[in-house]
Amino acid sequence: MLHESVMFTGVLLLSALINFKGDIKSELKNPLILSLFAYLLMTLPSLINTSAPLLSIMDYSNLIAMVIVFFVTILGFNDIKDIKKVFYFFIVAVLLHSFYVLYLGLTTGKRVFGILNVYYIDFAGLGGVVSLILLIYLKGLKRIFAGIAFIIITVGLILTQTRNAWLSFGFAIITLLIFLIVNAKKYQIKRIFAVTFWVVSVGTIGFTFFIAEDVNSNVTQRLEISKQTTVLNVDDPTNIGGNSFVSRAFIWHTAVMAFLEHPVVGIGVYAFRYVSKMYYKIPKSFYLLYVEHNTPHVTYLQVLTETGIVGFIFFIIFIIAVIRLLFRTSKLPKNSDEATITLMINWSLIYIIFSMFMTESWLYGQYIMWFGVLLGFLVKNYKILTNS
Repeated sequence: MLHESVMFTGVLLLSALINFKGDIKSELKNPLILSLFAYLLMTLPSLINTSAPLLSIMDYSNLIAMVIVFFVTILGFNDIKDIKKVFYFFIVAVLLHSFYVLYLGLTTGKRVFGILNVYYIDFAGLGGVVSLILLIYLKGLKRIFAGIAFIIITVGLILTQTRNAWLSFGFAIITLLIFLIVNAKKYQIKRIFAVTFWVVSVGTIGFTFFIAEDVNSNVTQRLEISKQTTVLNVDDPTNIGGNSFVSRAFIWHTAVMAFLEHPVVGIGVYAFRYVSKMYYKIPKSFYLLYVEHNTPHVTYLQVLTETGIVGFIFFIIFIIAVIRLLFRTSKLPKNSDEATITLMINWSLIYIIFSMFMTESWLYGQYIMWFGVLLGFLVKNYKILTNS
């Protein structure tokens, strides 16, 4: 399907060609260009195996749109302050939506996502990480606002009852604070402050769990996997209850079966949700209830299944290129402003790369658009810091 956010990129590209015509050639030279286009090229052979080529190509527009957003972001931003404004807008938007999620949690007592539906989940995770970075570096009233944003967004994230996002959020927070403790001097903070901040942050996140539990008593049940039904009955596919791990295992099994059928170039880029019926080996009742029309729910597994070993290798090469640029950029900040924007960009991408182990959402719609923006920010920030 064509996502609304993808459709707007055509207008965005046209605007960029008109307004930045003289800058395009120079901006094409960047550390990610070769690996990104190599991955795009190596996904195309997979189309020979898909039985739904039109649907695959329609969904492939997500990847094309991400590339467009990536280049337009590089062309359109030339100052760290402008990049920071986008992050401020992002945090305010996520914060306002989190207030609405908090209201829904109080009034319904259910698992809530708000207007954005499931797209809110990882946006809240990213908003929490970015607001924590601002809490470290801002002063006065701005720091108070960042602290409030961190708490409210974290409560909103908890109310979604999404364990995958909790893990990604926790991983990003822990690695961020470890990085700051090791590189305290480089990043303009005292090591004792970084250690203290880590302790306070962990305590604050724990406190928000208690707040969320008061709002919705079902929150902690998502942690009690042992109480969920795990005994299966092939005559009753609904008996697994709320155990999302078991239901996803059916999808993963089908994805592996599909990969084994076409291991070299895959079953077709973005095709799994349309052709999975050709590869399932589980009882049909379970397939119809848990697998049909679903994606593999893991980015790396989806890429491997749909584009085979060839596409997967080039996807990993691209991810490694991103990680290398993260490391190179992390060595460049010379003041607190540069440190702040570098951490916001880098740890947003670290969150996403880790999150890809648990969700496929970064290949679609609003998520892949924001991924493209962050990649553009990464390249532009690297160029700004090296030129300065």
